[in-house]
Amino acid sequence: MRSYIYLSLIVALLSLCSCNDNDIVNDAPLRIYLDLPMNVANPVLTQATAELTNIETLETFTVSDFSADGDLYVANVVLPEGCYNISVTGVMSYTVGSSTTSTTMKAESRGVNVTADNGASSTVRLFFNNYNAEDGMVIEELFFTSSTYPGTQRPYNDDQYIKITNNSDHLIYADSLAIVESKFQPDMQWELTPDLMKDAISISWMYLIPGDGNSVPVEPGESLIIAFNAKNHQAINPNSIDLSGADFEFFDESTNAEFIDEDNPDAVNLEKWYNDMWSYTVLHNKGNKSYGLVRVRSDFDTFILDNYYKFGYIVNAAWGTYESSGEAYFIPNSWVIDMVNLSIKSDWAWNVVSPSLDSGWTYCAETSSDKTRYGTSVIRKRDASGKLIDTNNSTNDFLPRQRPSLM
Repeated sequence: MRSYIYLSLIVALLSLCSCNDNDIVNDAPLRIYLDLPMNVANPVLTQATAELTNIETLETFTVSDFSADGDLYVANVVLPEGCYNISVTGVMSYTVGSSTTSTTMKAESRGVNVTADNGASSTVRLFFNNYNAEDGMVIEELFFTSSTYPGTQRPYNDDQYIKITNNSDHLIYADSLAIVESKFQPDMQWELTPDLMKDAISISWMYLIPGDGNSVPVEPGESLIIAFNAKNHQAINPNSIDLSGADFEFFDESTNAEFIDEDNPDAVNLEKWYNDMWSYTVLHNKGNKSYGLVRVRSDFDTFILDNYYKFGYIVNAAWGTYESSGEAYFIPNSWVIDMVNLSIKSDWAWNVVSPSLDSGWTYCAETSSDKTRYGTSVIRKRDASGKLIDTNNSTNDFLPRQRPSLM
């Protein structure tokens, strides 16, 4: 039965994209239109290249002379009549706030008929989307609540970790990926000026996985453990976790003698690009921030120069309304590979990233005073095939209040 279905599909495709019955194959003009995303400011496309593959002959043609035509980009090409699969990549620069950033884009169209009827050009219109070679790398688990000492509800905060996983079917190199924490919190909604949220994430810190681009291979289904202190915490607290085998760890040179970070020589330190904290880095143990996995698309000096964000905000509090200001650095949404919104369940007021990155949120704490949150994490769900679920909606994608997978 399955073979019959496959055969029927093949026959249908060939009949849709069949050549002329005679042996003469005429050349025919094709006009390709490229449509840039509508939700970005001042987009400019460069380095656009289209590859057209004839479905029957497998002959391939390349077009790269795209030019602006109003809001679109267009190129003309003459091809042998036939049915083609078309794939286009390019680099789009655009404005975020007062800065310009860029990202790689892709577009595809399959089964495009190119004919010479009446001498008129066939046309096809393709819509660009962001392209990440790392698509499929996701945050599988966040253990942020910390464990507790035996017989008490006193938290032991050093055993937090993040688990990231290759959810694709191909090898991914994780070096130069970065982990970021949101600047804003879901329980305090601010009126921001300027408001960059539809285009960017405002961050409080960012740390990179070091390497030259081919240093940290992650096979399909494999994971990396990133500890905030990569040691055997069970030696101190029997309720805790052995993180001495973590792949990477956060390490900060603290200027505060009361908060000195430890450095495990067996775990590679993440590369610190920015942190507005005055001590060493930890996750918010009530889960009142958002966390992302991003591909940084600039060098450090360019990032510090171009991605600074000075903002004003209005606070509506019980005692009145007042205005204030703050500063942060921002990550363009086009850099983001995965994003997870967290919140205290009873205190959620807003999501601090664009819904295109995460339209939901997940949690461990029911209330701000909930001590039952300790020793729980949020873990991404799996489908029937064992693949991690990623719908860009953490309410749908994560199981809240789970026993940590490493505990």
